[in-house]
Amino acid sequence: MQFGQNETPPEALALDFARVLARRDYRAAYNMTSAEFKSKFSCEEMQNDFESIIPTDWGAVDPIEIGTTMDDWPGKRVNDIEWIYVGIGGDMYSEAIVVVITEEDGVLSVRDVEWGRP
Repeated sequence: MQFGQNETPPEALALDFARVLARRDYRAAYNMTSAEFKSKFSCEEMQNDFESIIPTDWGAVDPIEIGTTMDDWPGKRVNDIEWIYVGIGGDMYSEAIVVVITEEDGVLSVRDVEWGRP
């Protein structure tokens, strides 16, 4: 995972997660998710959800960047760290994912994903 100059570790994880999804490396992205996420969704379901907003014929995926972040939000759980909106650009239009970063056994992971712009 690469950290930018102004990114928090949760933001860096969110960006890395989006970049790995954009590369279509679904197994690597799935490995970034929490045990709770994995108990609810298979890797194939995650892939289908991503491809419903960023189809395989999308073309270049660029830029991928952090939009809004929140440290406190409705539904925040004890181990949740940050709610992060990640913009995903394309040639014709842009999409987004919202990820909730949580801490599990001292490790940051993606607990929840909302697919698509609100």
